[in-house]
Amino acid sequence: MKKLIKSRSGIIFILMMMVLAMQTACKKSDNEKPPVITKIRAITAAPNDSTLTKVGSGQNIVIQGENLKTVSAVYFSGFAATFNSALVGDDNFVVTVPSILFSNIPKGQENTIRLVTKYGETTFTFPVSPPPPVVNSVSNEYTPQGQTITLYGQYLYLIKSITFPGGADGTDVVSKPDGTSCTVTIPSSATSGDIIVKTQGGTSSYSSYNDKVTGMLCDFDNVNTYSFGSSRINDQTLYPGAQGYYGRMFTGPISGFSYNQSDNRSINLTAVQWIPQANLQDPLSSYALKFEIFVKEPWGGGTIMIRRDENSWVYLARYEPWKAEATRVFKSDKWYTVTISLTQFKKKTNNGEGTGDSALSLTDLVNATGKRPMTFMYINDTATPVTTKFDVGIDNIRIVKLKK
Repeated sequence: MKKLIKSRSGIIFILMMMVLAMQTACKKSDNEKPPVITKIRAITAAPNDSTLTKVGSGQNIVIQGENLKTVSAVYFSGFAATFNSALVGDDNFVVTVPSILFSNIPKGQENTIRLVTKYGETTFTFPVSPPPPVVNSVSNEYTPQGQTITLYGQYLYLIKSITFPGGADGTDVVSKPDGTSCTVTIPSSATSGDIIVKTQGGTSSYSSYNDKVTGMLCDFDNVNTYSFGSSRINDQTLYPGAQGYYGRMFTGPISGFSYNQSDNRSINLTAVQWIPQANLQDPLSSYALKFEIFVKEPWGGGTIMIRRDENSWVYLARYEPWKAEATRVFKSDKWYTVTISLTQFKKKTNNGEGTGDSALSLTDLVNATGKRPMTFMYINDTATPVTTKFDVGIDNIRIVKLKK
């Protein structure tokens, strides 16, 4: 009898172990399955936690699916992403889309999300897009139709179209690999207005192309407020690409602390409407001074100072592009557009003119009418003599409201 009980007990024990082993095997089998991605959604609360149609660099998203617990790597268009393992579940986890250099996406991995776990991997096809394009400036806002213009900014790749005012698209678009610039040939039908850039990441615009009216203070032609100083000429060969009349400033080497405004070193405008009186309560940062310049001779010292008319020189802006050059000498063989925020009109410090605090407001910078003269001067406010020549053409002096 005891043997029978022992025999039955042994059988029951064996059966129990078999059931336990089967259960363990099932659980192990479940965990060892390869991953599956079923959905990509936003991480933010409703109503934004819906299914996404595309993702972009820096975006936090939720990947949903099955068998995700052992995830070890996630790649967006071939670029590795970062994630917090504490936020990983078997059916979803949070991940940050990495910074993607779209010009270097491995062939065949465009618009893919590849997920690797301990027990396999899966690839999910999904639009991975750059942010909308940003155009901060262009090479020359008055580049003639049929010629090439360069746009500068960010995310200027995967371009679908660049549309010029008048409705026609530019041609021969070439983007820099890092998306910081692109070139395009302007259509012959281009008029004046905004340039519209459309990429895979979105659409933005740049204001503006060929606008010879908005905010114009002096174009030396139809709006000619030039009063005295250097010279107003229309020699089209001296600075190739010049259009109509322009102002010229030129001199040879100058000594330290040279403030001479004569000898062809200044352009003086009569009282001009810097800012419409109705807009004087706008933020100072909303506006910028623009002009076109041609730097004929290598420029290696001294500063173009742009100031108001009073003798105290309270606020002025400095333009010295040679400081950005590794060789400390700057030259341009074509006209280009300069943009200076009105916040760059500053007070004097021990470091020089226009190196201190910005104006407090538009009325502080200009006056209650928004109208006053403007002067361009070539000055050396340092003890070091300037040994290079200075020869520039300046045209289309204007103040425009920046697009937000």
